[in-house]
Parts: sequence; structure tokens; C-alpha cells
Amino acid sequence: MEQHCDSARRSSRRWAVALMCWVAFIWCHSLVQGPQSSLESGMVVALLRPLFEAVGVTDASLMTLVVRKCAHFSEYAMLGVLACGLFRARRRETGRPTFPAALAVALVPVVDECIQLGVPGRSGQPTDVLIDLSGLLVGSIASAAVSRLRSRRPSGR
Repeated sequence: MEQHCDSARRSSRRWAVALMCWVAFIWCHSLVQGPQSSLESGMVVALLRPLFEAVGVTDASLMTLVVRKCAHFSEYAMLGVLACGLFRARRRETGRPTFPAALAVALVPVVDECIQLGVPGRSGQPTDVLIDLSGLLVGSIASAAVSRLRSRRPSGR
């Protein structure tokens, strides 16, 4: 029993560190000034331009918008995966629900957009908060689904 508790505690710590590092990555990236952020998006657009054009998208502004919004969605989907992992580990460790922690994670995009309000060339957008929360939800659902599938798998495989 003691060994199980230590293992659960270590697992919780690993997930918590990964989650905190990812939040730091998100918030630090929000401190990137507008021109540099645009350059980053431009590089991704340049890489994906053949794909966009293959599906009939030729407007560079639309390409940039799609890249930027997909970046929001995907970074928060990853946050959802990490949060779900932490919440599962904490539930195994403590046996208690993780609602307060889930609420704190849901506030990350709000803080993210508020950070951007103070950065030259950037703006905080309510629509980005919604995109971020959608990514968080999709990442969490995907993580929970994978976890359920893995737990149903026979242990001999």
C-alpha cells in the first residue's frame, strides 16, 4: 500500500511539473511582441502554403488566420491532455475530485489573453479564449478516451 501511495505521488508530481512547464511555455510565448509573433506565423504559413493551395486557399491573410487560430487550439489541446493526466493521477493519489484544479486550468487562457493586452503589437481577444477553451476540452476528452481504452485492454498485451 505504501509503495502504491509513493508511486501515485510521484506520478502526480511528474504530471504537475509537465503542466506547469506547459503553462509557462504558453504564457512566455504570449510575451512575444507582435512583429516577432507575425514572423513566426509567417514561417509556418510559408511551410504550409502548398497544402493551403492544394485545398484552394490562396489568400495569405486567411492562411495566417488559420495558422494562428490552430496554434491556439493545439497548444491548449496539449494543456488539456496534461491537465487530464494530472487530474487522474491526483484522483488515484487522494481519492478526491479535482474540480478546483480544473477551474484553475480553465482560467489559463483568460490570463494568457490578459498578458497579451500589455505586449506591444499584441491584443487579447475573447474569441481566442473560446478557441483555447475548445482546445482544452478536446484535449481533455481525447486524453480521457485514450485512458479508458487503455484501462479496458487486457493486461497480458
